[in-house]
Parts: sequence; structure tokens; C-alpha cells
Amino acid sequence: MKSSWWRKKNELVPEQIDFINLPPQGRYSLVGPPGSGKTNLLLLRAQFLAGNGERNVLIVTFTNSLCDFIRSGIGKSGHISADQVMTFHSWAGNYIIDQLGVSKKPKGSAFDDATRTEILAKLKEANSTRPSEKMYSAVFVDEAQDLSADELEQLLCLSDKICICGDDKQGIYYQDGLSVAEKLKLEKHELTSHFRIGQRIAEVADRLVPPPEGTAGLAARANYNEKLHGKSTAELHSKDSRDEQFAKMVELIRVQLVAFNDDNIGVFAGTN
Repeated sequence: MKSSWWRKKNELVPEQIDFINLPPQGRYSLVGPPGSGKTNLLLLRAQFLAGNGERNVLIVTFTNSLCDFIRSGIGKSGHISADQVMTFHSWAGNYIIDQLGVSKKPKGSAFDDATRTEILAKLKEANSTRPSEKMYSAVFVDEAQDLSADELEQLLCLSDKICICGDDKQGIYYQDGLSVAEKLKLEKHELTSHFRIGQRIAEVADRLVPPPEGTAGLAARANYNEKLHGKSTAELHSKDSRDEQFAKMVELIRVQLVAFNDDNIGVFAGTN
């Protein structure tokens, strides 16, 4: 489901307002479950700083699709431009060229461990020769769990004002980026409520990945608005054969494609 960006305080809950009201001079980390508004709040803070004169702001995430998503939320204020939102490896390639005069962008679309190691070494070299200790007014990083702590350290040293956000449970590249918060002594903030996942789906998620003992799961923290977005459902269809399962799946997907014809449909399986 496509959702709009929150832009006004009356659209936020208290824990979100507390975060955007933090002083601009700060070094923060923000963690929370999917749909809790991490990316939205990150962009609000970036726009707040840019609107108060900190125009040399950099926003970094891991994939091109996430960059496009963040750019869609910039709005018409003009405080931040689309080219200030970059993937990490695009930023790294440009930064290495600027500082060392050599190209070290990933070849093609590959960004494997060997390439990352090579780029990290070049980043360290580039940082050792940079003309100014602080190269950006502020640096913001979305989905920090998909970067390594070493990669983030080379990026975050370039500004006094930094903010990273993420969720280790949403990581897909098995990196340790969020651990940089402790190493760099970032002030940690946590969101508990979420708004994108329906109650029934959250219950299924808690069965697949049970919350640690004594902690609330996704279902207990769900604030999905069924009146606004429609009722969420999660149904089990037991069939005698795999072919029957696939036939039922196709039947249901065809209905979903009509109901949500301007959106994406996800199909998840236990293995590749």
C-alpha cells in the first residue's frame, strides 16, 4: 500500500514528536519496527536543518529504490534537492574521485564483499587526505543496518550533526551498521508504535518471529487504521498438493492486482 508522507505535527504521535523536537546540534540513532515512521522522521529532521541554513546536507541509504522513495518525500520547500539523496556506493564512488582523482565505483551492479572491502580501503585513504575535517553540514543515513559499522564510520566522521535510523530485523545484507551507534556514542531513540502493518498480519509475523520474552510483539504495537486503509487479513489455505497451492495463489493474486492496480504485490516463500 502506498502511503503519504507525514509533514505536520498533528499527524504524529508523541514519541515521534519528541524525536523531531531534538536539538539540531546532535548525534542520534533512531530504531523502530517497520512502519513506525523512521524514514519520515529522518527526512523531517534533514529538512528542518536545511531550512535553518544547513544547506550542505547529505542523505544516504543503500538502494536506488529507497533513494527514489526518499526523493518523493522532499516536497516543494526547496530546502533539499534530489541530488543530495544518494546510495552509499554512489556517494562513495563520487567521494573517492573527488578526493583521490581515481574512480572506484562498483563495476556494473555488483557490490559484493570484495568490492565493499576495496571501496572501504579507498574511503579511508580519501578521508586521510580530505581538505576539511567536516565536509557536510549534516549527514543522515536510512536503513543503517544494511551498511557495515566500518563503512558508516568513514561516512559519519564527515559531520558533527549526524542521524542514522534502521532496524536489525529488517536487514537483508547481514551487516552490523547499527552497532556504530554505541561506538560513536550516538544518542539512541526508539519508536515502539507502527502504522503500516495490519493487526492480522502483525499476528502472523509474531508467530513467525516471536518477540523476546517479556517484550511486546508487532501485534501489541500495531496502530494500523482500518477505517482509512481497509481491513487487513491473513488467511491460511490448506491444499493437498503444491499445484493446488499455486493455483489458489494465482487466483488470489489476480484479485489483488485488480484491487491494488497502482501498487506492488509481494509473494514470499520459505526458500529461494
